[in-house]
Order: sequence, then C-alpha cells, then structure tokens
Amino acid sequence: MITPIAFDADNVIGMCVDGRIVAEDMDRIAAMVEEKLARHDKLRVYVEVPSFEGISIEGFFKDLQLGLRHWNRFEKEAVVSDEQWMHKLAPLGSHLVSGLEVKVFASKESIAAKAWVVA
Repeated sequence: MITPIAFDADNVIGMCVDGRIVAEDMDRIAAMVEEKLARHDKLRVYVEVPSFEGISIEGFFKDLQLGLRHWNRFEKEAVVSDEQWMHKLAPLGSHLVSGLEVKVFASKESIAAKAWVVA
C-alpha cells in the first residue's frame, strides 16, 4: 500500500510504502507525478519504507512504464528505511539514472531526509 505524504514544496512527491504495492497504488502515484510534472521541470521524491512485501506484476510494469516515460525528470530521491537491503539497493538509482541523486536514511533520520530532499 502506498500512502501520500504531504510536502509544502510542490516539486516533491512524498509517500509511505508499507506492505505490498499493487497496480492501483501505481495508478495513484502516476497521477500525482503527471500533475506535478505539468508544473515543474524536475521532481524530487521522498519515500518512507517501514515494510516492503513486494510488488504485483501489474504494479511493477506500471512503475517501469512511469520510470521510462519520465526517467530524466527526477533529480533527488530520499529513501527512509531501516531495511539493510534498501541501504544497499536504493543508491543504485544514482548509477542507473543520469542526474538522479539518491540518498538513504534510517527511520530515526526522517526529519533530515525531508530537509535534504527539499534543499
């Protein structure tokens, strides 16, 4: 399930990923991305991941389509999680997407993560 997290900065998309991601979650995220991209050249993403139980195949393909469609329109991503695999995997986004800076924070650093993604 993906729950939006509000930010005062309009160029930031905030969300909490808790459990399993399904196609409907990705539809909501895609709508938010498209709406914000109509107003901004580049977006930033803040995501909290307390638990991750996978993604449906439909959700995966919708995520992939969204990412491929707008691969160069994201400049920063803050990932907040205590899962060690996230700390190893998430920074790969910086290497896969030119111009994207990804930084991973522990849960107790969520305030710093929010400040970093906005700055």
